[in-house]
Amino acid sequence: MTRILSTNITSPLGLTTEENYAAVKRGETSLQQMDGCLGVPGHFCVGIFPEDRRAALRVDGFSWFESLVLHSVQDALARSAVDPASPRTIFVLGTSTAGIDELGDVPEKDRNYLAPGVAVKKVADKLGFVNDPITVSNACISGATAQMLADRLIAAGDYDTAVVCGVDILSAFVLAGFESLKALSPTPCRPFDIERLGLNIGECAATVVLSQDLHADAAAWYIQDGCLNNDAYHVSAPIPSGDGVRRAIQKILTPELKSTLACVAAHGTATMFNDQMESKAIEGAGLGDLLTTTVKPHYGHTFGASGVVESIIMMCALDEGLIPPTPGFEEMGVSGKIRICNQPVATDKKAFIKLQSGFGSCNGAMIYTQTPAPATVPAKADCQTVRRVRITPDGLWVDDQAVPLENRGSALVSEIFKKYLADGSRFYKMDLYSRLAYVGTSLLAKDALEASDPEDRALIIFTQNGSVLADRKHLSTFANPEEFFPSPAVFINTLPNVVLGEIAVKNCIKGETTLVLLPDRNEAVLQRIIDATVSATRPSVLICGWVDCDAEDSFIADLKMLKIQ
Repeated sequence: MTRILSTNITSPLGLTTEENYAAVKRGETSLQQMDGCLGVPGHFCVGIFPEDRRAALRVDGFSWFESLVLHSVQDALARSAVDPASPRTIFVLGTSTAGIDELGDVPEKDRNYLAPGVAVKKVADKLGFVNDPITVSNACISGATAQMLADRLIAAGDYDTAVVCGVDILSAFVLAGFESLKALSPTPCRPFDIERLGLNIGECAATVVLSQDLHADAAAWYIQDGCLNNDAYHVSAPIPSGDGVRRAIQKILTPELKSTLACVAAHGTATMFNDQMESKAIEGAGLGDLLTTTVKPHYGHTFGASGVVESIIMMCALDEGLIPPTPGFEEMGVSGKIRICNQPVATDKKAFIKLQSGFGSCNGAMIYTQTPAPATVPAKADCQTVRRVRITPDGLWVDDQAVPLENRGSALVSEIFKKYLADGSRFYKMDLYSRLAYVGTSLLAKDALEASDPEDRALIIFTQNGSVLADRKHLSTFANPEEFFPSPAVFINTLPNVVLGEIAVKNCIKGETTLVLLPDRNEAVLQRIIDATVSATRPSVLICGWVDCDAEDSFIADLKMLKIQ
């Protein structure tokens, strides 16, 4: 449990939390309909900053993505007494795609500069942080994952305070990708409604400053608990039963905690499959009697920011004794037996549960409350390395023993797959980074997971560049307006955590799966994150390690399997 010291929301609705909540309370929305947007042809409804405000927020020498982070974090820090220069303070950022829209204009020689973890390091340095930042990229649950990781690192005693920012921007890269998936609504989204047509994309940065200080304060909010897991079903489609979200809820929700909840703050993307799945999860977890609401019609889907901005708005509403409504909802369009809040409802309860789900089969649930619980320090787990795999352009090593192979470079990775793993997967549709992670983890897991429960298997991949090769390929598919043909298959692989979903499906990993981007490979930071995660979640098996690829002939996968006692 951690205390929330201060917050900020920087969005088209306002530059502070107060401005944003006032706009939401008035029923305002940032969504606007446009014919063509950012050079992408079509009719869109998006949540976008006006040009004059975008220009005012832009910081010289920093990208639009970086500028949003700077404004949000600076405002949140100014409202707290936290010193970013303290070695006991960590900066954790959650994002789906970071500043990916600028990738196409940067010379090849500067490609490392574009790695999201490196870009966030530039922002962290500007803000005065002395510790290297941690970037979490878990698709739509990135903001929730970043908060949970910060909470765990504080609980483990590694830091006293954490600054957590969730952010994503509206870019041609993302807009073209979701248009290729036919997932966008040309009108304002209507979560859970029978007439819903899809999601709207929005941009936003939202920040919470967290502390280990849990002294009682009637006005303070606390992160009570959280859980992440994987459906192990499909990388871009949620499991129809809602099993993953339901399990995440049940992992952290006791009958006592349920009695304190004012409502369910749903993910509520307004897509056909997600809303249906989520309704079944809420009903299956025994929360169908509570009101369910979502604020996405005010902002659109802000992806990495959604888990932060939506939680902050919910705290503001409950501070006033209100459950905010879901704009646009008129008639139930899902089969799960849930109650959608369609008008402001008074409440005296000061707790809620926030749900998230995203590509890569990942899910999250978090409980926020105004009632602090006694601080606990999780016991450090005993981890034993049982297998190691290392892949470079020059060869394959298993437990430090070289494995004979004929090929070198990227062909070597394909040879490993054909020789040891050929399994009818989507291997040949993956980018090289994903192939590396898939092959390396599959070699680790081969004949080694049968004794463990799928829900007790976990996966953490660390990287610097992530899916940069797939990103460049996706950009090339719509760089020329006269040859506009973005591929949904290519776009899916531009999310660096999607390969974790592929790995989870193949190996039936139903525990936590997380993708972490770092400025560089720092073994101390890797170990700190692994230890804090293992202590908090106690899986029986963890597959983890470093996978990075910045060119077809420049890559590494250095992975290990741990058994946890």
